[in-house]
Amino acid sequence: SGNDSETVTYTDVLPDITVTKTANPAPASVPETGGNVTFDFVVTNNSTEAATITALSDDKFGTLVGDDDCKVGTVLAGGASCTFGATFSIPAGDYPGTHVNTFTATGEDNDGNSDSGNDSETVTYTDVLPDITVTKTANPTSVPEPGANVVFT
Repeated sequence: SGNDSETVTYTDVLPDITVTKTANPAPASVPETGGNVTFDFVVTNNSTEAATITALSDDKFGTLVGDDDCKVGTVLAGGASCTFGATFSIPAGDYPGTHVNTFTATGEDNDGNSDSGNDSETVTYTDVLPDITVTKTANPTSVPEPGANVVFT
């Protein structure tokens, strides 16, 4: 009888995180005085190994909370994704112009390897036209036929 052994070496599968950020409805625009925009965020683990979300952030709005099934600590199986939405107040800006912000998510596998993905969304400012109202009053509102002084306000 004989035996033979063979060694199998495991290779490390790295995380591969991608994200999308989309204004809802798209394309987004706000008046140049600013306004609210709702964004949809998607985090995808393109790896074949599970990854845990370790950070969600936006370069203009800071740390993002996410929701119950898509937040820091959520474990995404290989090939899985999660989504959440959030509404933010876009500050006033000049027309013509845009407000661009970038979403970033980071995931880590069980070996401590991490990967991040980011995606930007652009909000366009629309022109706000001036709206002027004029009111003119007279005192008195009637004068005798030869005329008289009237004060206008």
